[in-house]
Amino acid sequence: MRKALLVSTVAMLFAVSVPACNIDNFTESLPLFYIGTSYNLQIQACCGTPPYTFTVYSGTLPPGLTMSSSGVISGTPTAASSGIFCITITDSVGCHLTYCYQVDSE
Repeated sequence: MRKALLVSTVAMLFAVSVPACNIDNFTESLPLFYIGTSYNLQIQACCGTPPYTFTVYSGTLPPGLTMSSSGVISGTPTAASSGIFCITITDSVGCHLTYCYQVDSE
């Protein structure tokens, strides 16, 4: 009986200590990027456990644009491009969400 009680307690502690991953992305679309126009856009995350870290998971932003680890896309596009890039948003407890954008520049 003691062994079963211990296993049950461990399982209950484990279930309580694992946070729910509710992270979400509020920035569902990006503007059309124009060559020579300066941009400073914040990708908005919510519902997880801040602070959030943003990384480019795959693809590339248009030439001249970068994204900071705080989710700010900034810079001035220098050449026309199109394609898809994906970002991963990770919160402070390790939950993550990957979101992809179709981007065009003119």
